[in-house]
Amino acid sequence: MGEADKLINKISECQRELKNIQDNCTHVQKDVRFVNTKEGMRWVCKECKSLLGWPTKLDVDEWFNK
Repeated sequence: MGEADKLINKISECQRELKNIQDNCTHVQKDVRFVNTKEGMRWVCKECKSLLGWPTKLDVDEWFNK
């Protein structure tokens, strides 16, 4: 197995671990964040970094005024 294969396996393992953490998180605290140009602004769990939904215009305005 080459170095690239080892790295791909490690990435897959980390992605499974992250999914497990996100699936078991209660998402108690969330924050509006700019995710990227494709996703734009989203509600994101502060604990597990899961995307939780779309903020309202008021939520985004409050975020800009922080």
